[in-house]
Amino acid sequence: MYATQTSLCLLLSMLTWTDAAGLKPGVRGVATRAPAEMTIDGNLAEFEHAFCTPLEYHHANLSERAAQFFYMWDDTAFYAALRTLDTKPFNGAPDNRLWEGDGVEWYFDARQDDTFRSQAWPTTANAGAVHCYWAGLKNTQISPRFCLRPGFLKAIEKVGVEVGSRRTSNGMEVEFKLPWANFPGFTAKQGAVIALDSELCYSDGAERLFRSFVFGSPLSVQQPASLAKIQLVDKLKAAHWAICGPVMFPIRVDTAWGQPTKPRVKGIIALPPKQAAEVGRILFRLTNLDGALIDEYPAEKETFANEGKFIRATASWPSDVAAPGQHHVTAVIYDLYQREQAHIAPRLVSVNWEIGY
Repeated sequence: MYATQTSLCLLLSMLTWTDAAGLKPGVRGVATRAPAEMTIDGNLAEFEHAFCTPLEYHHANLSERAAQFFYMWDDTAFYAALRTLDTKPFNGAPDNRLWEGDGVEWYFDARQDDTFRSQAWPTTANAGAVHCYWAGLKNTQISPRFCLRPGFLKAIEKVGVEVGSRRTSNGMEVEFKLPWANFPGFTAKQGAVIALDSELCYSDGAERLFRSFVFGSPLSVQQPASLAKIQLVDKLKAAHWAICGPVMFPIRVDTAWGQPTKPRVKGIIALPPKQAAEVGRILFRLTNLDGALIDEYPAEKETFANEGKFIRATASWPSDVAAPGQHHVTAVIYDLYQREQAHIAPRLVSVNWEIGY
C-alpha cells in the first residue's frame, strides 16, 4: 500500500510541477533571459541570475575538476559561460583543434522541424545545428578562441560569434556568444525549445585527459538525439526545480575504498551558486525496491571554494542499512519554507573519458 500511495503521490506531484513550471514535455533545462547589456569579456557578473548546471562536485580532486555552466538568451543570441576550478589552465592546441586542451565542446541544435535532434549531425551548410568548440587560452595565455568541428566547417557562418575569458584566483571564467543569425530557421522567443549539450574538457597542463558532459554523454558526438531539450524562459522559478533539478542539483552516491570506520555510503549533491541560499533542508531518502521507506539522512552544506560560490551538501549512512542492488536513493530538496521542490536520482550515464559508471 505504501509503495502504491508513494508512486501515485510522486506522479501527481510531477504533473503539478510540470504545469506550474510552464515547461514543455521532455524539457530538461532552461535558458534565462539575458540582461539588456552583455559584454563578452570573461566577467560572469551578467550570469548571476542565469540557469546553472554544476558538475564534477563529487570528484576526488575538486580543485582541478569542479565547474559551473550557465545559459542565457535574448532576441539576438544565445549566451553560455563556464567557471572552472583549475590550478593548471592550459590549451596548447592549434586553432582548429581546440578540444585537445582546456575548454568546451559545444553541441547545439536550433532546428524547428522533424530533423530536430536527429540521429546524425547535418552535413549541409547552415542546417540549423552545430558542433563546435570554445576556449579561453592559447597555451597559458588569455586568448579567446572558437572553431567548428572538422568535417562540418560549413555548419554555421560564424556570424558575430564571440568568446571572452579571464583568470580567477582558482581557475578560469569563459563566456560564449552564439548569435541567432547563424540559425536562419529559428526565431528566439519565450517558450521556444532548442537542444544542447555542454562538455567540459581538462588537460592538466598538457593534452586533454578528462571530459564530462552535463546533459548527454560522448554519444552527443555522434548524434544530436543525445542532446537535452532546453526551453527559453524569462527567469528561473522555483517551479522549474522539479523538472530541471537533475542537472541543477546532480547527485552522486558511492562507497569510498578507504575508510576510518566500518563501511559508510556517502551521498553528494551539487548546489548552484545562486540557488544554494534558497535551499533549505536536503534529505537522502532510501527506499526498498517496492518503494517502501528504509530511512532518511539529512545532508549538510559545505563550501569548498569561496570564489565562484562552489557549494555542495553531503550525507552518509552505514552501508548495512541497505544492501547494494536492493534499494533506491533519492535526494529530496526543500526550500526555506520546508516545501518539497525536487526529487533527484543518481544519473546512471557514463559521462567521462571511458564507458563504465
